[in-house]
Amino acid sequence: MYDFDCLPDRRGSDSVKWNGISEDVIPMWVADMDFQAPPPVLEAVTERASHPYYGYPTGLDELGRIVIQHYEKVYQVPIEPEWIVWVPSVISGVVNALKMLGGTFMYSVPMYDHIRRLYAEANLPVIEVPLKKDADNHYAMDLEALEAAVKPEVTCLILCNPHNPVGRMYSKEELLELQAFCKKHDIMIISDEIHCEIALDKKHIPYFSLNEEAREYSVTLSGAGKICNIPGLPMGFAIIPDAKIRKKFIRQQDGLLPSGNIVTLAAYKKAYDGSCDQWKDELRAYLCENRDLAEKRFKAISEIQVPHNEGTYLLWLDCSALRLEKPAKFFMEQAQVKVSPGKIYGNSQCVRFNYGCPRKQLIEALDRMEAAIDRWRKNKD
Repeated sequence: MYDFDCLPDRRGSDSVKWNGISEDVIPMWVADMDFQAPPPVLEAVTERASHPYYGYPTGLDELGRIVIQHYEKVYQVPIEPEWIVWVPSVISGVVNALKMLGGTFMYSVPMYDHIRRLYAEANLPVIEVPLKKDADNHYAMDLEALEAAVKPEVTCLILCNPHNPVGRMYSKEELLELQAFCKKHDIMIISDEIHCEIALDKKHIPYFSLNEEAREYSVTLSGAGKICNIPGLPMGFAIIPDAKIRKKFIRQQDGLLPSGNIVTLAAYKKAYDGSCDQWKDELRAYLCENRDLAEKRFKAISEIQVPHNEGTYLLWLDCSALRLEKPAKFFMEQAQVKVSPGKIYGNSQCVRFNYGCPRKQLIEALDRMEAAIDRWRKNKD
């Protein structure tokens, strides 16, 4: 049994999440967890870092075989070794794919904020299409809206699955419907699956595994940064079954094809070789308990709507009923809880709440936010 209730001092760790904020503030924003990395990863990194020689590394071929075995075991999906292309990070891989294709790209909002900045990084036009939400606060892709918005110059659609920030894990039926839309308009899917192992309610479906057509016209990207909580050791991989697309993708990287950071390689081998399987299982169980607690607490607050989270450790809170110009600022100033402002994801009336933390920290943050809303009610009246 691993101790996810441990509260180590995370200040002074050069973490974006914890550095530079007041000690009375609880950070529940940026998408890394407040848990130590898995012991096998820590041991591998420590052992490799202690070796005094830091020459040019090798090991990507071995790591590729480990990733292939991982996908076969977890998803029952075969991968050929040549399909794997290593990238500096998942987002850099997305940017590379966008530049490779050119034209206009599209995606559904709300959407992870860095993806919403890619138009500037790739210097390409973008079309944003809202997700649809039903009466039960359930988000889904709006194919009618996508159809109305698509233009002849659109070359690709970015899929985020599991979805950041709304926490959806798309079903096979939904993916097939999206694929049919893309096939109709000759659009490639670029699938960001960085949260794929944080599947809490259902099994993740890697996009390229959907069928032969998906393999022929897609780029699927992932990495261990989220599941093993090692975003500070950036690395990722693209799975590109089609040889022509893969060749263009590699050529577009223009010298950025990584040989692998020597410490990151050590961490990634342990992340995927099965050493962390028990830790991952216990992590997901702990996150489910955190999620259920947080959803129950937020659903009891009439002014907040929260969709059920199926994957990731992020909750998307609709605070429209509070009638606040900046809900994130309200929680920061009135509750001393830092959450991510929904504006950067595409909806200024929402906030993103990260529940990937020890339960004591979660409960304290929830207590503070609930008390702040109670005070808001009294002042309103």
